[in-house]
Amino acid sequence: MRIFAIRWEWPQWWTSEGSETEIVWTCEEEMCWRTSEKVREVLRGDNSSLANDIRKEMKALNGKLLKAKDRNAKRDIRRELKSLSREERKRQQLAVTDVIKNADVVLTTLTGVLTKKLDGLSFDVVVIDEAAQALEIACWIALLKGSRCILAGDHLQLPPTIQSVEAEKKGLGKTLFERLADLYGDEIMSMLTVQYRMHELIMNWSSGELYENKIEAHSSVASHLLYHLGDVKISPSTEKALLLIDTTGCDMEEKKDEEDSTLNEGEAEVAIAHAKRLVESGVGASDIGLITPYAAQVVFLKTLKSNVDKLKEMEISTVDGFQGREKEAIIISMVRSNSKKEVGFLSDRRRMNVAVTRARRQCCLVCDTETVSGDKFLKGLIEYFEEHGEYLSASEYVNE
Repeated sequence: MRIFAIRWEWPQWWTSEGSETEIVWTCEEEMCWRTSEKVREVLRGDNSSLANDIRKEMKALNGKLLKAKDRNAKRDIRRELKSLSREERKRQQLAVTDVIKNADVVLTTLTGVLTKKLDGLSFDVVVIDEAAQALEIACWIALLKGSRCILAGDHLQLPPTIQSVEAEKKGLGKTLFERLADLYGDEIMSMLTVQYRMHELIMNWSSGELYENKIEAHSSVASHLLYHLGDVKISPSTEKALLLIDTTGCDMEEKKDEEDSTLNEGEAEVAIAHAKRLVESGVGASDIGLITPYAAQVVFLKTLKSNVDKLKEMEISTVDGFQGREKEAIIISMVRSNSKKEVGFLSDRRRMNVAVTRARRQCCLVCDTETVSGDKFLKGLIEYFEEHGEYLSASEYVNE
């Protein structure tokens, strides 16, 4: 199968002088795809060969320019180089067009479909990945390129980010995926029920709360734990899939930073302490993710981490930043701890669904259970961890 990948930013591409050919796309990130043999045949065609010949000629002229002494001779060489550069660019673009026309599959962003190189082209089917995070208006750019469409995604995870509150209230926040799911349900939906990431105890909470108990764990992951990893020792920190570290009664209340974001310094120290225990048991720091819903807590956690060399490779991020990601161990700092039992957007089922299901072998909740249990949904999460996991008091981590 011939596959071609395209981005919205117009590319620079080159043909190597060796036996293999690559297409290189240069934009915010550099991404390279080694082309299939059939695509290589296209790139060995007239336009690509001409572009390659022109580049060789330009290289020779640049050598002459360096040696030239006469001003008129230099002027003539520069004029010729300019002309060759225009022709080489034209041949590059034509060669890329040849590749697209001969490709069976084109990979692009939703806005990338607008590139002129796809003008006039249509496809048998359009597949939109992560459709539950895509704005409907962006989906329609791609939808118009085909007669059939497959939307792949999970509308029970985080929705697209909408900067305008007014726009969200008027419906922009509802995705095409979600709208079609509401309109037609099982008539058009097909659910993938076997997951290959999580220990079944991590999975079961999400499956029961959000997916009608339809999710199953593949046998290769159903019972895997941290101590099954090479060089990881069996310890109280590594032998459980679920851990609940309760800060209730430990004088670890939340507070606001200068930008009115919430943080909890005591809880952050406990989360870092558990991460240190994992590393001391042999878990790689790069295999640990520390997640929190609040930006201020992320900043404070990173400050604490900077003082611990062994945690240098541990990743700390918001829940939103971890969507689509996974780690062997996930530590969730829930932050909220107050007498009013206010939980803010922790009550967003989709956000907590994402947070918990990033974990492969262990999910550790660090929270004030009294505060977060004020929300019915979160109370169910706490009770599940208490029943199926290990319960610890944050006081056991103080001064570590």
